[in-house]
Amino acid sequence: MNHTNVVRSGQNASPAPANGLSGPPSRFTQIRAYQQLAKVRLRERLSGSATSATLYDLLMRDQLTFIKLNSHA
Repeated sequence: MNHTNVVRSGQNASPAPANGLSGPPSRFTQIRAYQQLAKVRLRERLSGSATSATLYDLLMRDQLTFIKLNSHA
């Protein structure tokens, strides 16, 4: 059995960032997150869950504001 993928106590199970640095997400990552929110929001609207869809509206607005403010990222 290969033990290289075993997460030990004190280790992080998530992969390291592609650029090797921790910091704010890239603009591409921010836009992908916005697209994911839009897909979930649409599903919520179509299922008739107006309250949940409204919450996604707010999340999308915040994400879009973040993308606009960090256009240099």
